[in-house]
Amino acid sequence: MDPLPEHSNEASPEQVKKLYTQRDRVVKAMTADGFFRLAAVRNTKTARSAQERHYLSPLAAVLLGRAMAGASLLASFLKNEERIILDFNGNGPAQRVYAESLQLGEVRGYVQNPQCVLDFSQGKTMLGDGLGIGLLRVVRILYNQYEPITGIVELFAGDISTDLAYYLTQSEQIPTAVMLDVSINPEGNVEQSGGLIVQAMPGASEQSVRAMYEGLKQLNHLTDLLASGYSPQEILKIVAAAELVETADTPIDFFCRCSLERFKAALITLGMKEVKAMRDNNQRELVCRYCNTRYHLSDADFEDILGSLQAKNN
Repeated sequence: MDPLPEHSNEASPEQVKKLYTQRDRVVKAMTADGFFRLAAVRNTKTARSAQERHYLSPLAAVLLGRAMAGASLLASFLKNEERIILDFNGNGPAQRVYAESLQLGEVRGYVQNPQCVLDFSQGKTMLGDGLGIGLLRVVRILYNQYEPITGIVELFAGDISTDLAYYLTQSEQIPTAVMLDVSINPEGNVEQSGGLIVQAMPGASEQSVRAMYEGLKQLNHLTDLLASGYSPQEILKIVAAAELVETADTPIDFFCRCSLERFKAALITLGMKEVKAMRDNNQRELVCRYCNTRYHLSDADFEDILGSLQAKNN
């Protein structure tokens, strides 16, 4: 085979490898002794995509970036298309932060009030004030389970990280440390985003658990490490200070499975009268809550929907 021309657009193996390693990803590992499982995620591009799609304020971008990082971390412990939902609801300006992730790397989410800000005149100066007082609902959709597995706890701090650790430790009785970190640049946009989770497995001694927690306390901001070029694998090695066995390395992306056809299928459930009213009132725009993608119903789309309803009624 002839060599590629000097100015070929074909990427070299080194370039392909670099692009692959620079992708957002979640890496899962176990300590060699089996007493701890860990996962680290870099979701910078995913958080930026969410901010751009939903036109998020800096506060909303930080909360959603953290929530999506947490969802990706927990999803890494699932299988294939099993998924996890983190649903934070509070009385703060953000109102609701929702993140959903599949084990295979798809993640999406939204903030109820995308332009939320902290009211400094009311003394609201902490990140947790963005959510305020409320509840965290964790939902797992698993294979061979007829119903989703759902757990609910009160928000412990409203900063996403502490709330998730509190849920796992209290509701699932798994000693857990969670670090979620999002940095914002002077322009108000996401600069870096990532997360880390460490869970003690049955048999881990109290001494080893304390040692792991102490090691985490010495860790600098994850966003500083990410900005310096550290990969999720390298962050895990810093945290564990022990031999690790990597068990998964999964690229992640902000991805939503919405489509015009899915919306049309949902509209069929409304009934003939409601769909005709939409058409007559020129209500043609459909917006996906999860990714903010907008779809437009044409006359032909309305004919398809009404035709399906007519066939169904016959």
